[in-house]
Amino acid sequence: MRNIIALLHPIEKKETIRLDFQTELLETDIYEKLKLPEYGIYQFIENDFLYNMEQSELDAERIKYYELKREKKTWFGLSKKTVTDLLIQPKNKFYYPYQYGHYFYLYTKHKVNPAEFQEWINIMFPNKFTDFDDTLFMGTNENFEFLNKDDYFLITHHDYQRDFGISANEIITNELLKILRKEEVQKEFRNKRK
Repeated sequence: MRNIIALLHPIEKKETIRLDFQTELLETDIYEKLKLPEYGIYQFIENDFLYNMEQSELDAERIKYYELKREKKTWFGLSKKTVTDLLIQPKNKFYYPYQYGHYFYLYTKHKVNPAEFQEWINIMFPNKFTDFDDTLFMGTNENFEFLNKDDYFLITHHDYQRDFGISANEIITNELLKILRKEEVQKEFRNKRK
């Protein structure tokens, strides 16, 4: 049995709902179960975590993706280099193999324009590592806007893919809670957010 910690952050409320549960499912099976009808899952993989599956391997598996180029400061911040992140398009039951790092899954009913996505993620998460970590644990702030109103997203813990946070509107959060409560829930509690 796997021990899972799920943190759900309904954006309209200043609270986080935590569920600790056990399951036989793989982490990615849980992410798949959390996909509501008519939704697809886009996977945003930062350049630093692209070592698990090369682009040539994605191509061989016929996985479609967008390359998102960005400037990144070098180690000591003295210069910049261009790096490539990937936005993997929805494909049933395909998940980029993970090891360490934040993995960002966007659940949406809409076709995502890569340029709009890149602009959105850069505005909402300008400091990816820190912002993903904060959002995972504490949810979004009152100025947050989704790419589309009915979107929701899941961010995994940097070291433990079995710990994840979901930000969604309250209606979607309630639907996801129904799904998660079907697992062997050990604890459920709510915390007020700042």
